[in-house]
Amino acid sequence: MSQKLKNRTAVITGASSGIGAATAMEMARRGANLVIAARRGERLEETASACRRLGVRCTTVVADVTRREDCQRLIAESGTVDVLVNNAGFAVFDSIAEARPDDLQSMMQTNYFGAVWCTQAALPQMLERGSGTIVNVASIAGIMGYARMGGYCATKFALIGFSEALRDEVIGRGVRVAMVCPGTTRTEFFSTAEHGKMPGASRLILAISPERVGRAVCNAAEDGGYRRILPAGAALYMRLKEIAPRLAHLLMRRISSLLE
Repeated sequence: MSQKLKNRTAVITGASSGIGAATAMEMARRGANLVIAARRGERLEETASACRRLGVRCTTVVADVTRREDCQRLIAESGTVDVLVNNAGFAVFDSIAEARPDDLQSMMQTNYFGAVWCTQAALPQMLERGSGTIVNVASIAGIMGYARMGGYCATKFALIGFSEALRDEVIGRGVRVAMVCPGTTRTEFFSTAEHGKMPGASRLILAISPERVGRAVCNAAEDGGYRRILPAGAALYMRLKEIAPRLAHLLMRRISSLLE
């Protein structure tokens, strides 16, 4: 197993369950010391206890990333931040016509601005010492828009644009910016958000485990790779979307209509 993260300090948001918890566990296996954050303190402590059993330090910070002051406090309490994983997020899937304004605003505040606030808090220290890695957990829904997922897609498109711009701003200054873009993941995140509203075609790509995504996040933290899309089927379809977007959307609509 790689030793590149050994004794490094990694801050992970949204670590009380799902991808965040799986990432924390994988970071711990690779020897990183952790500061994990989420709103649910009890669930967060469960993750921390499991990480500590692997022999690393793990500090919990109860924080709401929609609050800029919470993000600043999280980073301030973390000390030297070698890796920042912006993972906190949630989804409510609805058509644009039926989407509740509060849901749209809440998703943007958590999924996008949470990453912005944490990045702004951690970036100055990284630039000052000329080292550090920021990994943003995006989604294939940030590369291709899906019917009945518009509000969520908007947050992930924003996060990818932010990540690309930030990467260009810090390149050559010792700070790396990476993205991980998973498809459907077997977590309570999707079971809560979906309720039968996802396009049928989007479910053709088999759901992957949060542990697999966690490994991808840790690999990104180690090598700073620009973008990881998983699984392979999703990566192939996203390539088609970027080369021939009209064809990709046509196929998605056609297959969805057959499956619903």
